[in-house]
Amino acid sequence: MINFKKIKEYFIKFLIITFSIFFLSKNLCAQENKIIFKINNNAFTSQDYEMRVKYLDFVGSNNDLEKNLILEDFISANLFFEYYKMNFNKDNSYEEKINEIFEDIKNINKQNNKVYKYEFDKKNILFNIKIDFIRKTILENILNSNVNDLNISNEDIDLLYNFKIIYFNFEINNKLNLKDIFKTYGNINPQLVKKILNENNVEFFYKEKNIDNIKKTSKIIKDNILSNKNFIIIENSKKYSIIFIQKKFETLEGLIANIYSVRSENKIDEEKLKCHNLINMSENENLISKNYKFIDLNEELKNKLININDYIEIQNNDEIIYIILCDIQFDKEILNNYNLNKLINSNINEIENRFINKYSKIYDLVINDA
Repeated sequence: MINFKKIKEYFIKFLIITFSIFFLSKNLCAQENKIIFKINNNAFTSQDYEMRVKYLDFVGSNNDLEKNLILEDFISANLFFEYYKMNFNKDNSYEEKINEIFEDIKNINKQNNKVYKYEFDKKNILFNIKIDFIRKTILENILNSNVNDLNISNEDIDLLYNFKIIYFNFEINNKLNLKDIFKTYGNINPQLVKKILNENNVEFFYKEKNIDNIKKTSKIIKDNILSNKNFIIIENSKKYSIIFIQKKFETLEGLIANIYSVRSENKIDEEKLKCHNLINMSENENLISKNYKFIDLNEELKNKLININDYIEIQNNDEIIYIILCDIQFDKEILNNYNLNKLINSNINEIENRFINKYSKIYDLVINDA
């Protein structure tokens, strides 16, 4: 005899289990494919983000990129793509170039025996190449229309060197004698100044700034750059400014160093090591002058021989060897191209940021909390 009661109980249990699985699966899917941002009410989900990560694995080694950087870049690319769709959507002239880029990267990866971390998805890769290429094209067009506004310097010193200015601005009371504190340290650097100010509970304003054209900076900065001074203290009543000027070569490519080396059993006075004095000692058998490619020098020489008359002292058994930088020759065309590319890259970043700020509002960008 059929036990309808048992069948009913079984059927109810089956329904409970089925609905539990359904709602659990729905909940898991919602968690796995969460909306992370919207542009013009078009949703971009965590799955879209994962597809972007897979694409980045194809175009290069991006293992060290933080999630927020990938997300910011993904939002940027899609804002530019939205701009393209709104203004040039019927333009299909990019398709051939996008396929060409895909094949070039694929061939390079093959030559390098690249092992992909994810399943190869050509459709996803082509789409992401497309939005990146369109962003690049739009940025180049904007830059080209503003090229006359670039702050370009042709001064040799600006071409040859990269200058970074580090500022500390603060107020201190009369009980704290900053100069006496600094005297107790041999070498003052930005990290040490931060440490001293923090230990003495001094609030300070800190800023770093790159100088691309020394004519456009303040007289005090310009004068100290030209005098090869890299540490300035400005005092006005209780207000202080501490300024560091960090200087390095823009590039070592195309640079030739004229280096003098002097051997001596005794220490040589610093003034006698000046290049104009060494030239007068040309008959000295312990003095050698030779040209070297900067790029071929060891790291110590690259880092310490920056200005004319810079030298290092090496103890070698019973003698001292002095190595002095006495001239720098360079290919101005190489440096001009290098500086122009650097300037373009910095302007491209500014243009991209301004574009994102503007079109985030126009295209109703909404970013959901992670």
